[in-house]
Amino acid sequence: MAQELYEDISGWASRIDTVISNIESPIVQRVVVMESTRCTQDTAFDFSQRTHGLLLVASQQTAGRGSHGRDWDDGDRSTLPCTFVVDPGCKDAPMLAACVACVVHETLNALLGADHDLKIKWPNDIVVRDGDHDRKIAGILIEQRDELTLVGVGINCNQLPEDWDPELRSHAVSLRELGAQVARLDLVCRLVEHMSQWFDACDRAEIREYYELHNAMVGTLRTFKYRNTCYHGIVEHLDPLAHMVVETPKGVVTLPVAQTVHVRGDEPCGPGRCS
Repeated sequence: MAQELYEDISGWASRIDTVISNIESPIVQRVVVMESTRCTQDTAFDFSQRTHGLLLVASQQTAGRGSHGRDWDDGDRSTLPCTFVVDPGCKDAPMLAACVACVVHETLNALLGADHDLKIKWPNDIVVRDGDHDRKIAGILIEQRDELTLVGVGINCNQLPEDWDPELRSHAVSLRELGAQVARLDLVCRLVEHMSQWFDACDRAEIREYYELHNAMVGTLRTFKYRNTCYHGIVEHLDPLAHMVVETPKGVVTLPVAQTVHVRGDEPCGPGRCS
């Protein structure tokens, strides 16, 4: 499969520049396109010149990473890996994370349409829900470094079922598997457009409303860690800008999103108390 996915990326930067020129308040002023890099986050920081407004896109990322130091599997030019160096503007950390999640969800939802139940899984995943099962189609990594805000986005584009490692096969999915054939260049152009619109609006109410409409967490059994205590229960409500409400065996608790960590099923909760 890999050979058919090698693309000529020589025209990518000029095409993205054209898109930027037609946006009233673009989030991007400078574009760097690379054939290959280890990690778009690190490379974007190196190219940023310590100023925001950069978009770095790679055809291949060989050592991508997700949240909490996890590896991000890029396949062989099967994903869209990119990093925006942004000015968060009016957005605090929870609002920034929620805003970017809305951007990525909206971009993919426009491609997939009503045939697929696309959800935002707090804090940083976009998933496709099939019954009670979620499969990840995109991930977001937001990092602060030397007063710069790096927003990394990775989208599964061209993988087929046989391309996934066995441990990922039931947990991940690509646009191609879902019947959405889209060029990666077109996809990043749409991301630039949508991110520019959402960042320019900076509307807390709109972000909250959109996020809650597509929230994957509500009604599901989850484990969270806050102040060295683990809470295991059903998520009754999740406001991505403020707090979540979880019904545990010991009662209902309200946890602040800014200081709470989602403990995934394959991770130990670590030392501390359990509720």
